[in-house]
Amino acid sequence: MLEAINPLGRVVALIGLLALWAGISRGWQEFRVIGWLCVGALALAAAWTIGRMAYSARIELAKTRVTVGDRAVGRVVVSNAGGRTLVPTRFDLPVGASSATFTVPGLAAGVEHEELFSIPARRRSVLVLGPVRSVKGDPLGILQRVKRWSDPVELFIHPRVVALNAASTGFLRDVEGVTTQNLSSSDVAFHALRDYVPGDDRRSIHWRTTARMGKLMVRQFEETQRSHLLLVLSQRSEDYADPEEFETAISCVASLAAQALREERTVSLFCHDGLIPYPSAVGLFDQLCRIDMRPMTDSLKALVSAAVTAVPQSSVIALAAGAAVSPADLRVAHTQIPLDVKSFAIRACVGTAPARRHIGSLVVLDVADVDELAKAVRTVR
Repeated sequence: MLEAINPLGRVVALIGLLALWAGISRGWQEFRVIGWLCVGALALAAAWTIGRMAYSARIELAKTRVTVGDRAVGRVVVSNAGGRTLVPTRFDLPVGASSATFTVPGLAAGVEHEELFSIPARRRSVLVLGPVRSVKGDPLGILQRVKRWSDPVELFIHPRVVALNAASTGFLRDVEGVTTQNLSSSDVAFHALRDYVPGDDRRSIHWRTTARMGKLMVRQFEETQRSHLLLVLSQRSEDYADPEEFETAISCVASLAAQALREERTVSLFCHDGLIPYPSAVGLFDQLCRIDMRPMTDSLKALVSAAVTAVPQSSVIALAAGAAVSPADLRVAHTQIPLDVKSFAIRACVGTAPARRHIGSLVVLDVADVDELAKAVRTVR
């Protein structure tokens, strides 16, 4: 019951107690009147607020995942789950850090009330909607009773993604992957011919050479591995001159991942939070919604070193950071990448013209907006 008392109610109760004490102990009639008036106000507020409520509520979203710039549409359905008519009640729907209020009219038993809502998806985030709560209070605002009627629902606002067509992904389109020194009897990269050994696949026999040499000869191949794109995203707030740069970097990472997954490449995402697991492309975008900047964390060099250690099988590494990263930082970070791994860096530089430069052997692409990414990546070879 104490939780239902508003600050105004606590003031009224305190004034009432002090007035009654002063009126009774000092014999002041006026204070006794004030004290009993406060007690009466609290009693009326309690009578107004107390009472059984039997609601059932649920939150329904047309889509649980939207993209920055879209609108999320949904509804709140409140029904009378009891056996008697309920009076009009005010309801509260928390939306992230804010809240929306609506009134449910009197409902007969089993009757539902629907309240539609629309939420603009302005920024990448995981927005928690709910729980739906009834708010019952007296007209004076002395008491207020809040009760929860539903579970919260998560709305994923994905980063904006641009399409990178096959011609835009540059060296990511390596059909054969990266060759290894391991030899195999069947693969994509042809290596040499050798004598037939019992147990070899007869489909690997090279009949022309067999006829010329008079003995069975089989093809030998180099084993290959699939293209593995490692995306390294800096969460260090000191690497970004503006929060919008971090959002641009997130969108660039999401666009590269989306294109690689469409081409059925293996994609790993590593940031200061560590290696990010995901079950699918949608799951990867969900995880990107939860990533935030972190102050005073590991340097870019330490981040790249940890990423290479965690994903040693990567064949392409894309490093994403902000305009506050200096050429010296990028040069030192690049030394942590193995020489046989292709790499490039994307710097989100909001408010500047797009540019392409070399820092040593590292290609650095400066993009002011994710819309510039397709043209920028096309120049990487």
